[in-house]
Amino acid sequence: MKRPLYLLLPVVAVALALWAFWPRALPVEIAEVVRAPLSVTFSEEGRTRLRQRYRITAPIDGFLQRIELEPGDPVSAGAVVAVVAPSTARLLDPATQITGQAQVRAAEQTLAAAQASLSAARAENTRRKLALARLEALAAQRLISKADLDLARADATAGVAAEQAAQARVEEARALRDGARAALQAQGARQDPKSSRRVLVRAPAAGRVVSRNVESEGPVQAGQALFEIGDPTELEVEVEILSADAVRIAVGTPVQLLRWGGEAALQGRVRVVEPGAFTKISALGVEEQRVKAIIDFDTAPASHQGLGDGYRVEARFQVWHRDAVLQVPIAALFRDGEHWSVYAIEDGRARLRHLKLGRFGEHAAELREGLAEGAQVVLYPGDNVREGSRVARDALAR
Repeated sequence: MKRPLYLLLPVVAVALALWAFWPRALPVEIAEVVRAPLSVTFSEEGRTRLRQRYRITAPIDGFLQRIELEPGDPVSAGAVVAVVAPSTARLLDPATQITGQAQVRAAEQTLAAAQASLSAARAENTRRKLALARLEALAAQRLISKADLDLARADATAGVAAEQAAQARVEEARALRDGARAALQAQGARQDPKSSRRVLVRAPAAGRVVSRNVESEGPVQAGQALFEIGDPTELEVEVEILSADAVRIAVGTPVQLLRWGGEAALQGRVRVVEPGAFTKISALGVEEQRVKAIIDFDTAPASHQGLGDGYRVEARFQVWHRDAVLQVPIAALFRDGEHWSVYAIEDGRARLRHLKLGRFGEHAAELREGLAEGAQVVLYPGDNVREGSRVARDALAR
C-alpha cells in the first residue's frame, strides 16, 4: 500500500538537515616526512673585488702629459703608463733634499721587509704543500678523515695565495722605492734650469686598467692617484656577515654564489675570516657587529666570464650538510608550549604530535623523534585545525 507523499516529507527534511550540519573534512595541504639531503645555510650580499689591485700615483710634483690608456686596456709589467715632467717652480733646498733621501731609505727598508716576508711565505707554502702530500698519501690508505684532507687542501690553497700576496707587496714596495729615487733625482735636477728630465711611471704588474683617476694632462702632486690596475680574471668575493654567523664558518666552508647575472650558481670556498669585527648600522637603524669573509672561486674564470670588480652577488654559506636526513617541512611546524609540534594525519584525522628536532634548513628541519618516515603532516595549519579534526587533501593545493 502506497504511503501518501506528505508522510515522506518530514523524513526527507530530517535527512537534508543531517546532511547540511554533518561535520565535513577540512581541506588541507599535506606533506610527508621524508629522508633526503639537508643543508643548513645562511645568505648575505657580497661584492666581487680584484685579488690584487695596484694604485699608480704620481711620483713627484709636476706636469702630467696626456694619458692614452683607457679603462679596460691591457698593460704589461714594466710598461710606461704615464709621463710626468718635473715642476721647476721651486728649487731644491737642504730640508727637501734630506726629506727625499729619508723617503728613499724608508722605501728601501720597506722593500727589504717585503722581500723577507716573501721568503717566509714561500717557505710556509712549501711546508703546506709537503703536509698536503703526506696527508694525501695517508688518505689513500684511509688513515685520515676526508675533513682533515679538505682542511689540508684549503691550507695549501691559502699558502699559495699568501705567497702571491707577498710577491705583490714586493712589487709594490719596489715601485715605491723607484718612485722615491726618481723624485729625489728630479728634485735635484731643478737646481739646473737646463735639466728637466721626465719621470716615466711604469706599471708594477701586468693586468688591465680598472679605473683612471685623471682624465687629461695637467699639473699633478706627488702621491696623486693616476690609475688602478688589476687582473679581472683574478677575482674574489668580499662578504660582510654577522659576527654570530662568522663563528659558524671556517676556512674551506663551501659557498654558493647566486644572482650574479649568470644562469648557474658559482661554487666557492671561504679563504679568510677576518678576526676583527666592526659596527655597522643596518637599513632598519640597528647596530650590528659584522665580520668580513673572503671567498675564492672554485670554478674556472671562464664560468663567471663577465664579472668584474665591485659586482653584486649573493653568497650562500653551507654551514652543515648530510645526504640522508629524516626531515619534516618547516611549514608544518608550530609551537605548542615549549614543544615543536605538528598535526599528523592518522585515519583521516589530525593528531597533535610533539617532536624533537635537530638542525633547521631553509625549508625543512631535522626530525629526531616523534614521527616515522612516510608520515603525513598538515602544512600551514590554521586555527580551524584541532586535535581530532577530520581532514582531507585540498584538491586545489598544488
